[in-house]
Amino acid sequence: MNDLLKKLIDEINEAKFASLHYLEDCELFNDVNPTIVQEGLDVEKHRWYETSTTVFKVGDLFLGVNGASQCYSESSSWDDLFVNTTAFEMEEVKTVTYKRVNH
Repeated sequence: MNDLLKKLIDEINEAKFASLHYLEDCELFNDVNPTIVQEGLDVEKHRWYETSTTVFKVGDLFLGVNGASQCYSESSSWDDLFVNTTAFEMEEVKTVTYKRVNH
């Protein structure tokens, strides 16, 4: 892990954002301007909300951020869910799949 990714992970984890939607409040995140490569991984559904992981590409490395991604209660805000985002380094895993050939 390079220093920039470590610093970004530390900044997100220390901020304890209430939702993935608040990542834009992270100054370093905006400066780095990462690209989303995958959304909706590791979905966990709860009664009023769900959490998931979004993967960002930062240079040639990958940043995962898990947190509240969907709120089902109209009377609740992100802060009412008491879920904090967590950031971590990820790696890309290539997979092979097969499909039926139609003749």
